[in-house]
Amino acid sequence: MLAKLLNRLALTIAGRLLVTVAEALNRLAMSLASLLMVMIFIVAGLGVIFRYGLQHSLPWADEAAAYLFIWLIFLGAASEVWTDGHPAMHLFEDRLPPRLRRAAQIIATLTIGVWGGVLVFSGIKAVMLEAAESMSSLPGISLQLPYAAIPVCGALIIIFALAKLRTR
Repeated sequence: MLAKLLNRLALTIAGRLLVTVAEALNRLAMSLASLLMVMIFIVAGLGVIFRYGLQHSLPWADEAAAYLFIWLIFLGAASEVWTDGHPAMHLFEDRLPPRLRRAAQIIATLTIGVWGGVLVFSGIKAVMLEAAESMSSLPGISLQLPYAAIPVCGALIIIFALAKLRTR
C-alpha cells in the first residue's frame, strides 16, 4: 500500500516537473523565435538596402535569412504542440462522448509525439550527412546548423507531447 502511494506520488511529481520543463522550454522557444524574427528582418532589410540602395548586393543575405526562417518555422511548430495551436478538425471529436473524446485526444497527442521521434531520427541522419557541406555564400558555416533545427525541434515536440499527456 505504501509502495503504491509512493509510486503514485513520484509519478505526480515527475509529471508536474515535466509540465514545468515544457512551459520553460516553450518560453525559451518563443523567445528564440522572436529573436529570429528580428534577425530575419535585419538581414533581409540589409539585403534590400544594399541591393537597391547601394547597388552592391550582399551575397549571403538571402541564404542567411532562409536558414534563420527554417529555425523559426521549426521552433514555432514545436511551440504549437504545447499550446494546441495547430489546426485541428473538431467536427468529429466534439461529437464524441467525454471518455471517447479524451481517448481521441490522447491518441492524437501520442501520434504527434511519434512524429517528433521521426523528426529526431531523420534529423540526426540529415545533420550527419551535411557534416562536410557548407553554405554556398558563407563557406565557413556548416550546413549542419540549419539542419539541426529538425532534431532539436523534434525533441521539443516529444517533450511537449509527453507533457500534454500529463495535462489531458
